[in-house]
Amino acid sequence: MRDIVRIGCATLLAALAAPTLAAGQAGPATAVHQGDRGAVVVEPALARPPVTPCVVNLFAGMRFDAHGDPTAMNAQPHPWHYAPPAACPGPWAKVVLEADFSVTAGRQYDRTASLWLDGVNLFFGTTQEPGADVAPHWHIERDLSDYASLFRHAGEGQAILNNWVDPTYTGVISGTARLVFYPAVKGAETPAPADRVYGLVGDAQGAPVPVQDGKETLSRTLSLPRNVERAWLDVIAQSQSTDEQWYMCIDDADLGRSRNYALGPPASGDPLGQCGNGNFREVEVSVDGQPAGRAPVYPWTYTGGVDPHLWRPVPDVQTLDFVPYRIDLTPFAALLDDGRPHTVAVRVLGAHHFFSLAANLLVQLDHGREVLAGRLLQNTLADGRARLEPRVERTWNTSAKDGVDGRVDTLQQGDYVIAGELATSHGTVLTRVAQQSGFANRQHFLHPDATTYRQVIDLDTRVVDTVTRSVGGKVDVHRRSLHYPLQVDVTKHMKPDGSFTSVIGMQQGYAKRLDDKRDGKAVSWSTLDDALDSHDTADFNATGTSIANPRDQHGRHTYRFSDSLGSCYMLDVATRSEAVSSVASGKGCPGGANRLDWRSRPYGM
Repeated sequence: MRDIVRIGCATLLAALAAPTLAAGQAGPATAVHQGDRGAVVVEPALARPPVTPCVVNLFAGMRFDAHGDPTAMNAQPHPWHYAPPAACPGPWAKVVLEADFSVTAGRQYDRTASLWLDGVNLFFGTTQEPGADVAPHWHIERDLSDYASLFRHAGEGQAILNNWVDPTYTGVISGTARLVFYPAVKGAETPAPADRVYGLVGDAQGAPVPVQDGKETLSRTLSLPRNVERAWLDVIAQSQSTDEQWYMCIDDADLGRSRNYALGPPASGDPLGQCGNGNFREVEVSVDGQPAGRAPVYPWTYTGGVDPHLWRPVPDVQTLDFVPYRIDLTPFAALLDDGRPHTVAVRVLGAHHFFSLAANLLVQLDHGREVLAGRLLQNTLADGRARLEPRVERTWNTSAKDGVDGRVDTLQQGDYVIAGELATSHGTVLTRVAQQSGFANRQHFLHPDATTYRQVIDLDTRVVDTVTRSVGGKVDVHRRSLHYPLQVDVTKHMKPDGSFTSVIGMQQGYAKRLDDKRDGKAVSWSTLDDALDSHDTADFNATGTSIANPRDQHGRHTYRFSDSLGSCYMLDVATRSEAVSSVASGKGCPGGANRLDWRSRPYGM
């Protein structure tokens, strides 16, 4: 996961009121050059405040090379100790997690990696697969400024990276991580972090929690301070095993008709395999069993997913570093302040073996009053679950060649409003959280002749979250618009022995716009457009479990970001034959140069 935005509108407003500091030139987290074949990351390095930082090393040269079954899921934790930086006691203008990973040349699966401190998740992502003569290395950066209160005290952390080595899967993964603390900047308001951060895992170490279906949950029961004024939940839902490419699954009623279009065997647990249980997946958060918010599941594809040659050297969007989804739970603050224990839970609707979950609860306290009181005013999510269920529309046609073609569309639209009021030391605060969402997975099956099967999957997820906060006659509005487009286009050319050649194209996107207003007037905005297009042709054996002779690999990854602070970043990387073929930087930015203000947060939520 990468960048997390400020806690509330007030923080951003205070920052914008400070003197503007010069923006700095910006580049990708790791330099990109023509001919590169390792792991190419297009995202920008986080812009840093103009002050000298303090660095706390978490671990260095840690090897993840357990021997045994390469399909095992019981990763051995690698512990480390954290101590606050004595020379930079805080407050901090920015706190950045930096991590570097590498894998030796050879053969290895993509692996899941996560970092934890006192049960709080700091990072969640996957790894780049190596090649026979390619040893990728990559750099990760995440803005943890909102989590600053966690770093004021010593703690125990651990890295979870489930890598296994044997005579076949030889790639050894290594990692190094550190926290970089930037002291408060003179003349600039220091952002207010959360006062408390709680990992929902609920233990001192922390690790991803698997849920096998839509009923199992990641949950924690907590007794919180009685002056919680605001609350948020940062959620990551990672699909694994049969659900790894959940967007390629289909309703159980259509499994038989669509079987010949699949790349792999049914119910195998293989990422290429055909899977049932439909393809609608969504996160639901609850407080004491009452629905409290929903979040879309981003369709991450890992570097071994569908066809590994699609992702060399450029992985899919966010594959190495997941972006969490922030859900505003502030309307429930009055309930959380009653002095009793409360249970916050996360589940994945539609999960089907399985999802891996991580979630952090962040709370901001009212430092002017020890006990707050209020009430929940409205919760249409609790009252209208039934109308949020997806529907499946299908049309199947039997061709003259005894084949089958058709369409299967899974569609869902939803909206809800949750509102609450709270009496605070600075007046009665009204918070209204509204969401509008749309989900469409349209699967088109074409069988033009006896040996050709083509499947096109168009997934389109759109969400608009609007948080309105009213206090003392002032109205702050934060609006987040997200769009997750994905297209998978697979054509199979069958051979007499059951093997086949497959032509695969994948297009993936992550588009976001943030807007902040006060009393109807624009305060700030930012836009992010991250898009990738990748293609490969390869030969598959009859079971779809072996890939050979990859060819005609080509792709393009384009990343654009701009905001009201004057930041502008664009990087366009084209690839061919598993190497970078061209790099364009700064196109469309003033002077043709990338620049980021240190307060900019491209992955803010």
